[in-house]
Amino acid sequence: MYPLQPFQFVTAQRTHQEMRRDHDQILQNFRDTLIARGLSPSTIDPALLFLRRWFEKIRVRDEIGERQIFIWEVMNLGIGRQIIKDYLLALSSVEDDNLASVRPATARAYAGQLERLFLNILEFPYIQGLQAIASKYGPIENPFAGLEYPLHSRDILRSERFFLTPEQILELLIFLREVYSSLTKRVLTAARLYTIVMLITETGMRSIEVINLDALGADRDVFYNKKLIQTRFGKGHNSSGPLTRLMTLTPAATTTLRQYELQVRPQFRNHLVEPSLFLSSRGSRLAYITMQGSFTRLIEAARKFGLDLPPRLTLHDLRASFATNYLEANPDQFWELMESLGHLSPLSTRLYLRSRGKNRWASMKEARGPRPGRSGFTTMVYNTQGSAYGCVGS
Repeated sequence: MYPLQPFQFVTAQRTHQEMRRDHDQILQNFRDTLIARGLSPSTIDPALLFLRRWFEKIRVRDEIGERQIFIWEVMNLGIGRQIIKDYLLALSSVEDDNLASVRPATARAYAGQLERLFLNILEFPYIQGLQAIASKYGPIENPFAGLEYPLHSRDILRSERFFLTPEQILELLIFLREVYSSLTKRVLTAARLYTIVMLITETGMRSIEVINLDALGADRDVFYNKKLIQTRFGKGHNSSGPLTRLMTLTPAATTTLRQYELQVRPQFRNHLVEPSLFLSSRGSRLAYITMQGSFTRLIEAARKFGLDLPPRLTLHDLRASFATNYLEANPDQFWELMESLGHLSPLSTRLYLRSRGKNRWASMKEARGPRPGRSGFTTMVYNTQGSAYGCVGS
């Protein structure tokens, strides 16, 4: 948090205790709205903690004395906008090492938390019952109106994000299927990871969406007859909660998923009762940290084996790989890609298409032709027809 200079306010004849009660009630109303929209406590509690501390850190003076700032004062016509402007400038200030105080994504997150609160209050501008905020404390507005966040993460090339070309994806799948399981002696978990990597690179699903897929019951998410897969855990918009969307299953993803369900999943515990598509060794839903750790170990082993992979490659980079390679192959289908990724803004989709910054176009050029890897595999080694996309152990 970056404290600002205290502001001078002239307030009505109300005690600080009364104003604090009203302030807390407005925050509680916001919390109730988030609960009604289906957000979990693990999402709501950190957001409310940040908001409470933000208002407490900004000090103001009135005729009674010094105190924290209150919500309606930040939403005051004119004064609140200056407060937000100063706060955004504080976030983007440069330290002695000539680096920004916080990373662009962090600054964006802080500002986003605040603006979501203000927009919600404008939609439900009440203190308690039908008592309007404006009737007690004067007109309110969104103090972000007309301001742009000084550090906009979507407008910055993220050099730390990479994408894999189609050839690199192919080599990784070859290594995972034909080498990695032998190195680790864990055929089932290698087969599970193979299916996950295939699914993300073929559909662009988020990793959190993948682990929440179900294979059993009324909530089954895979529909082979329609060549579709759905997620019920897509990102919402402005705290709207999880969103459901459908994605097309490619032949590669279809074949792999079928073989995984027929031959691999039945070898995990609780496969008949636990609905999760991807199970842990204990027979429960696969945890994100477990999947992430498995992928990290895979990449480390692949590099040691000789595969040419970008540095700091993450699971989420597989989603970026899908997006970039999809648009390279289908340059006229940007809006279809945006829908497939579950984005509500084209700016979000654009971010995935700038994965390698200055090197992106060189990477695209490499992706157009076969590129032998140092592992010795080439695109010709791997038979992409028929059941060759099956999982390890199939």
